[in-house]
Amino acid sequence: MTVLRLAIFLLFCCIAYPAAFQAQAVAGKDTDAVAPVMAVDDAVSIALENNRLIKNALLEAEKYEFRISSTRSRRLPELNISVLQSELLNPVDFTFLRGVFGVFPGIGPVPGVDTKIRTPARLNTLAMGSINQPITQQYRIGLGLQAQKLGREISREDVRAMRQKIANEVRAAYFHLVATQSGLEAARQSVKTLQEVQLITQRYEAEQTVLKGDLLQVQARLAKQQYQLAVANNVIAIQSEHLNQLLGRDLSTGFRVKGMPEENEGELTLELARRRAVENRPEMRQVLLKERQAEYDRRIAKAAYIPDLSFIVGYLGIRSIELVPNNVAAAGLYLSWEPFDWGRRRDVIAEKSKTVEQASNGGRETESQIAVEVGINFRKWQEAGLLLKADRAAQEAAAEQFRVTTNKFKEQAALLKDMLQAEAQSAEADFQYQQVLSQYWSTLADLRKSMGEE
Repeated sequence: MTVLRLAIFLLFCCIAYPAAFQAQAVAGKDTDAVAPVMAVDDAVSIALENNRLIKNALLEAEKYEFRISSTRSRRLPELNISVLQSELLNPVDFTFLRGVFGVFPGIGPVPGVDTKIRTPARLNTLAMGSINQPITQQYRIGLGLQAQKLGREISREDVRAMRQKIANEVRAAYFHLVATQSGLEAARQSVKTLQEVQLITQRYEAEQTVLKGDLLQVQARLAKQQYQLAVANNVIAIQSEHLNQLLGRDLSTGFRVKGMPEENEGELTLELARRRAVENRPEMRQVLLKERQAEYDRRIAKAAYIPDLSFIVGYLGIRSIELVPNNVAAAGLYLSWEPFDWGRRRDVIAEKSKTVEQASNGGRETESQIAVEVGINFRKWQEAGLLLKADRAAQEAAAEQFRVTTNKFKEQAALLKDMLQAEAQSAEADFQYQQVLSQYWSTLADLRKSMGEE
């Protein structure tokens, strides 16, 4: 009885597990089917909001607010307080000789005899405080503030550059995923067709109208195509995870992509593209800001010739030392100036002037580099558009030839090798078309990035 129950249990497991596996597979397909469709513009928007590199660039730009606030605080009075609690290592003696303060009628010398006053080695306290209000330094501090604000603008342009970089990477990843998805659909269709051919060939082989080797050839082709289908599925999984990583979200987030039309930027010319790049590229704005920043640095170096004049209020408190005032307070102007520096400031100004000249040359060089980059991407995009038209025609021709040859084979009006050759040509044409289509979208994305678009 126990053996019978065990046999029934094993039989139930053999039946239930495949059914459960099949149910999970169907559920997985259903999940993929109901996954939300994400357009390329939606993907770019999500990435610009959630990408971690963009967030870090924003945080770096926000640091300048604290630097500016810190520099601005130098305009205000500086308050310093210090307290020294110590013990004398040896006594402090004050000796006053006889008559040191003079000789007075009726009194005589003051003091009348040599007098020594001793402060023993004991614990004592020294307190110091000062308030320093810069006056002439305000000009130099103001120049430093302007330089810091320009640094903040440069950092903001770094954020724009990062946004453009991530947007371009998202578009490229999206386009590659669309191309791979299209190739996957073509591979599925090819597998389906080869499965039908296999059934027909099996029937012909049973009727002894084809050889056993022909059937094996079809089966080998089908197995290879199924392998290509599995590889395409893995590539899609990898590309989907990479795109999710660029979007700053969980790698397992499900989504579907939709095919992109062949965009036509027929009105776009090379001159227009270069003009947009000069207006929008962060690099162009940065070189202009850096040139202004270098000029401020030069003016700050020249301001070093101005003497430092400050209004100071000071306090000194001394405890436990005899004959020394306990509290001393003073207020006045403090002037600090180095009239002779042996040419040091002059050399610093000359160095800053060279930096200004370098920034100006860098601006012109950057503009030339951007023009060359736009020209390269524009011509690549044009070439990709022409190649796309040619490959699209070749793909349509190969697909039609495969369809006609397959129908003839079904009617025994074509040889098996002709049908397999047509299938191989069609698959190759599909692959080439998807590659060129992906290249077209990628070159267009590169062109948009080189023009300073997000």
